[in-house]
Amino acid sequence: MNTNRVRKNIVTSLLQQVVSVACAFILPRLILSAYGSAHNGIVSSVSQFISYITLLRAGIGGVTRAALYKSLAAEDWEETGAILKATERFMRKIALIFSVLLVAFAAIYPLFVKEEFDWFFSFSMVLVLGISTVVQYYFGITNLFLLHADQKLYVYNVWQIVATILNTVLSVLLIQAGQDIRIVKLGSAIAFSITPIMLYCYAKRRYPIPRKIAPNNSAIAQRWDAFAHQIAAFVHGNTDVVILTFFANLKQVSVYTVYHMVVSGVNMLITTMASAVEARLGNIIARDNKTLLNQEFATYEMVLHLICTVLFACTATLIVPFVMLYTAGVVDDNYHQPALGICMCLAYWISAIRLPYQNVIEAAGQFKETKKYAVIEAILNVCVSCVLVIAWGTVGVVVGTIIAMGYRTVCYMAYVTKHIIQQPWKKLVKRVAISAASLGITILLCDRMLGEIPSFSKWVLAGFIVAAVSACITLTINFIFYPREIIRLIRRRPDIA
Repeated sequence: MNTNRVRKNIVTSLLQQVVSVACAFILPRLILSAYGSAHNGIVSSVSQFISYITLLRAGIGGVTRAALYKSLAAEDWEETGAILKATERFMRKIALIFSVLLVAFAAIYPLFVKEEFDWFFSFSMVLVLGISTVVQYYFGITNLFLLHADQKLYVYNVWQIVATILNTVLSVLLIQAGQDIRIVKLGSAIAFSITPIMLYCYAKRRYPIPRKIAPNNSAIAQRWDAFAHQIAAFVHGNTDVVILTFFANLKQVSVYTVYHMVVSGVNMLITTMASAVEARLGNIIARDNKTLLNQEFATYEMVLHLICTVLFACTATLIVPFVMLYTAGVVDDNYHQPALGICMCLAYWISAIRLPYQNVIEAAGQFKETKKYAVIEAILNVCVSCVLVIAWGTVGVVVGTIIAMGYRTVCYMAYVTKHIIQQPWKKLVKRVAISAASLGITILLCDRMLGEIPSFSKWVLAGFIVAAVSACITLTINFIFYPREIIRLIRRRPDIA
């Protein structure tokens, strides 16, 4: 079990996120300049609808990884091959269904944008963007699951970085050459086809897996339970905007999305770091080493709580000044919403501190046993948000999210202590309470420190100050309650931190 792989996974995952975000800022701007808002709009609109169709593959990844942990730990290549064969066949069926739905969508979608574009242009645009999605998500995805389960996600990250940069360079060249937007997007499909091809070559060269073998369908029997988790997460993640659209107005939606853009970016950063550790936990569970699992989980839990508390304390303190600078000159609505910023940070802090418990559940492959918690979370979010939005607007829907996320976090903590980790329930509750206290104290102190921030340069400087203060407060409070753990963490080699 190579802990160096975890560090590689975390570093390359963060780098891939940085490259993706940077490139995501470049291309839309170029498309707007070269083709206009209508073309940029159709690309965004079609991509959004296609992302809904890709829910068809939801769940299979987590189930496949959970099944592979044990066979990889035992170096049972026949069983590994049987699991991958079952996943590959399932994905081929999904790809066929996706293709049928894509063609149907391509035929219908042009009817809704006929005033801006002719039927064939819209039809072909959907197909081109769909091809790119098929290439990225369906061909070679089983090899991605294999590498993730074997703690080699860094291989995928490196090639995805290469593909993302190549896509950006190729798109820029095609746009500057005056090519049709469909040619530009076809170039993207070609660029992103590099990743599945290279993953296939890597897996074929590094793993002695028999290709001609009967599939082990029982190994991925929980795929529909995992699918329920993903659908619930999708509903939960899109509830707020939908409810605001129906019960509020588009100006409030705009205010919400600006704040959400900031908080979701921080949450994605934390999730990326956390997901890189899941395979390590799965490997330990597969080896049935309960002592090591308890030790590694305790370290993972503490590190993630520290990171989440510091980052979200900084975010809660700095989000309103950032939004006011970002929306300077926009006077059609009030973007100064401190309560919204605090509530949104609290909601995603709860979601982030749940990650250790969620990841160990997924690493253990216990999707069926925990499916009800994900479903109830989604239902709670919808129901409570619908009630509170009428009285409190955007803050109301976020409070609904806080209640729903809090419910699932508590349920996951209780489940983990009872079925997976040998730790008393009170210990986990104490950890969360101390992190919550650190978060609240840091926000109160830092908020009093900050005055008016007139520019982005001053905001960046304030960010460094707040980060330093937040880190000091959080570490000090945790050292008071966990002196031995903090000292051990400082002395320890950075295996998962």
